[in-house]
Amino acid sequence: MRTEAGQSRTNAPIVVTVNATRRCGDTLDMAAALATSLGADLEVVFVEDANLLRLADLPVTREVDRLSGTTRDLDSTHLLRALHCEARQLRHELKRIGLSTSVKSTVRVVRGQILSEALAASAKVDVTFVHGTRRALPGDYPPSTARRPEMPVPGGTPSRRPRMPVWTLFEGGAASVRALRVAAMLARTIECKLMVLIPYAGDDAAERQRREARTAVDQVDLRFLDVGQKQSLLQGRILAPGAGSVLVLAGQSRELEDSATLGYLESLAVPLVLVA
Repeated sequence: MRTEAGQSRTNAPIVVTVNATRRCGDTLDMAAALATSLGADLEVVFVEDANLLRLADLPVTREVDRLSGTTRDLDSTHLLRALHCEARQLRHELKRIGLSTSVKSTVRVVRGQILSEALAASAKVDVTFVHGTRRALPGDYPPSTARRPEMPVPGGTPSRRPRMPVWTLFEGGAASVRALRVAAMLARTIECKLMVLIPYAGDDAAERQRREARTAVDQVDLRFLDVGQKQSLLQGRILAPGAGSVLVLAGQSRELEDSATLGYLESLAVPLVLVA
């Protein structure tokens, strides 16, 4: 069942895939705020990096402590212990969210690759958040325990922190319209600008897409950026790491069919949202 703003409750939860708990609190807060608006639950999928675990068992793999510079053997048992600690930290984050919202959440742990797991999840639900980051190996700095400003929820206290814009790619059609509506809800929730990337195929075509976007999300201030089609939009590095608060894509976007684009998405220091 498709979920639109104002609808009561959907059977499909909002899924958040995470491969590290560092800095994932903001992503969980955004997902919880959207879940509150839609009356949905959260299903958080913690992904243990299968490649990293295989690498840890190679005889040439050594761990370097970032503080002391000392090295020691690294194996999958040691790494799994660190991953279990991260999973516990994730549950603490969800407990914090549960105390301040009505959102119910569950956690499951899988082993694989984060984007593969996210794409698989996005085929079954309407909205999937992806929070991926380079995993901290044992010996890296521990997660910060400093208190973050809370993300605003409907009826809650607005955040005082300035926010980077929400970005979305609008390719036209029903799938892009659904992604744009989710992006608009996120921009309203976290009180930031909404930037819309338009594939440029001539003035007339670009104007038609801008009109379609404005019609899909009436009374929302959209900022447009026309980009060329000579190469994949995202491979063209339109977004630099950290350029936005979140990137929203239709799960059926052509951009997700290219392996180089998927690698670029993994390099961005912003969460990704896939919309069915």
